[in-house]
Amino acid sequence: MGRDKLKRNLQFKPRCREFTSKTCKSEDIIHLLHEEMEALYLMDNQGLYQADAAEQMGVSRPTFARIVKNAREKVSMMLITGADLVIEDTKEDYSVLVASMKEKELVIGKPDAPFLMLYHISEKKINEMSVMENPVFVENKRPGQVLPTLCNAKQVNFLIATSIGEGLKSALLSKGVYAIAKKRCTEEDLFVCIH
Repeated sequence: MGRDKLKRNLQFKPRCREFTSKTCKSEDIIHLLHEEMEALYLMDNQGLYQADAAEQMGVSRPTFARIVKNAREKVSMMLITGADLVIEDTKEDYSVLVASMKEKELVIGKPDAPFLMLYHISEKKINEMSVMENPVFVENKRPGQVLPTLCNAKQVNFLIATSIGEGLKSALLSKGVYAIAKKRCTEEDLFVCIH
């Protein structure tokens, strides 16, 4: 009898979970496991070595090598055959950072707003919320210089602000953070806009 599968440490939350070719109609569906998506993210997006990526996921290096090999085979099969690709998203918890004009009330602003509200969400409920001064506002720096690093350090999955420039979007995405521009935002919107 085989061993029970250890729980993987999954930080990346895919925003899009289904991919279909516009020109090829296929009945085939390839399922990419969340751990496989995480492995691709760590190796191919973040540029980590296998040993470092394996440690971050909480698996051995040989196990990580098998996971990333399977992931790459599935993605290449999707590209070669035109099959649909579905990512199995098992991450129920995620973090959202919202630029806010006020400290005690969610009043969404631009990325250089005075405050940042950090929401930790699990099982479709807000588990924890904290407020911090926005270093972009305090230090008078450009959002692209500060926010991607801050988001990475706080393990943020989504950043919400009223407007987000293409440079900031790109810098955030390189850290695995999705940028969402919204004119209005309530705490209930944190669940709707993410899925």
